[in-house]
Amino acid sequence: MTALRFAAAPGRCASLLGLLLASASLSQAQVKVVATLDQLENQRAGVRYLDRDLVPLPSAQGAYAYDVMRRADSLGVKWRVRRFTVQGHRQLLDAGFSSELPFGTLHARSREWYPSGQLREDVSYRLGKPDGPMKTYFPTGKSRRDQQNRAGAVVKGECYAPGGQVLEECPLYRSSARLAGKGAGQVALFQGMQKQFAQFLPKGYSRATDAAVHVAFGVDSLGNVLEPRVLASDDAQLNAAALETVRRLPRLQPATEEGQPVPSVMEGQFFYYPTRRAAAAGQE
Repeated sequence: MTALRFAAAPGRCASLLGLLLASASLSQAQVKVVATLDQLENQRAGVRYLDRDLVPLPSAQGAYAYDVMRRADSLGVKWRVRRFTVQGHRQLLDAGFSSELPFGTLHARSREWYPSGQLREDVSYRLGKPDGPMKTYFPTGKSRRDQQNRAGAVVKGECYAPGGQVLEECPLYRSSARLAGKGAGQVALFQGMQKQFAQFLPKGYSRATDAAVHVAFGVDSLGNVLEPRVLASDDAQLNAAALETVRRLPRLQPATEEGQPVPSVMEGQFFYYPTRRAAAAGQE
């Protein structure tokens, strides 16, 4: 993953976003800058900023890229997401999702580009499963995978080495970061961290209502956690506990792409539930 550092220019981004969204028949007044995807509920469109590792940011400060997300209603696609670099506005992603919020269930054609502008992959999906052509490329532009899928199953295809030689067997297309030695994915990982979260709460902390802290962090190609950050919080007193919980994670099994370890992004929530505790106590 190419890493570029760039200090965001929010005014310049806003003006470009106005043009992009106007082309989609949406007025700039409808655009909301969001830190978490659930903030898109009841919205027609939204923008989210990302750092150089494509980890979401709470604001435009320090952004390397941004996602333009808008509602769609065509052939099962509910959200269309287009990603661009802040500097130069080079496109990095164009994908459709059938889920209630973006980045849930891929549906229809999805394309990704390297920061250089070279096409990285072009894959057709149906309800989250590769369905149809799947083509991936090396940064040089040479073919890496040329495959045909049906409902997630490979029908036929070939994979290639950087020099163009045909591989005897195609490597695993993609896998998510997880705890070493376990098959648990992101959901299970956050469920495990939730149990540790209470240990790091401020001494004597208490509140009458439920609260959540939404965090995001990167995982490098060695499995190390990178720069955990709070994207949104119901109570700032919980932020330090959430970040400490993430920092205490052991080294993870990194995500893979085409059989090689790659950086990845994780985000999720930690919860404080006094109402549940009160209800449980009342049942004793």
